[in-house]
Amino acid sequence: MTSRTRRLMLFAVAALFFAYEQWAFYTWMQQHGTVSTGLAHAWMTLRQDPMVFMAWNDMGVFTVLVLVWLMRDLRTHGRTIWWWPATLIMGCPPLLVYLATRTDASRHAGAPENGPMAARAR
Repeated sequence: MTSRTRRLMLFAVAALFFAYEQWAFYTWMQQHGTVSTGLAHAWMTLRQDPMVFMAWNDMGVFTVLVLVWLMRDLRTHGRTIWWWPATLIMGCPPLLVYLATRTDASRHAGAPENGPMAARAR
């Protein structure tokens, strides 16, 4: 797969996922009326269903791992830190856009003159 194809695919998936999130939020609001009612329902569901609670815990651990990787990658590539809170708040779409706009790591972090170890040696 070419770099251009990969980028286009990531942009398309990000747009589709963003549209899905908007639809899901709209549907959720239609079902519950207010955010506080929806959150109360979500909390009740978490407390009553151990499998849902386990899935949320699993997603939490995965989210932390992705955010730690993202912070390190942002620093390594000298990218703006705004990708981090955007990903924390909005989820996958900003992360997919970041991956689409990210330069090839092998040309930056993997090169001895540009890697993190070289920066520490200076």
